[in-house]
Amino acid sequence: MSKRLAYLLPAALLLALAAGFLFSSQTLLGLINQSFLAGLFLLLLGSIALVLRSGFFTVFLQGFKQVKLLFFKRPRVMESDWFQEKDPVLQKKTETLIRVCTSLSLWAGAALLMFSVVLTCFYLYQS
Repeated sequence: MSKRLAYLLPAALLLALAAGFLFSSQTLLGLINQSFLAGLFLLLLGSIALVLRSGFFTVFLQGFKQVKLLFFKRPRVMESDWFQEKDPVLQKKTETLIRVCTSLSLWAGAALLMFSVVLTCFYLYQS
């Protein structure tokens, strides 16, 4: 998967070069703004997912869970082993999906930001 993602940045550069030569300056400005905002959003989303996956907030979440258990008692049915079981196959698939989505959003965000920077250079050159 990461080998395919490594081709994303050069592809973004080539697309930016092609768009810089093909579009007018007014169309280019809208494309620059939209690609920059989309790239920024994807980088922010990927970095939040990366921080959450690293376990930075685990201590805080455990503390809040203990406080919640003091105030709200769970029904006895919820305390049984049947409700406590966690499927290891589902957990592994979920972790893999989260890891892939995080790396994809980080790479795509970086590619879109690079795309907008190269297009900005073309826009400034045309003006």
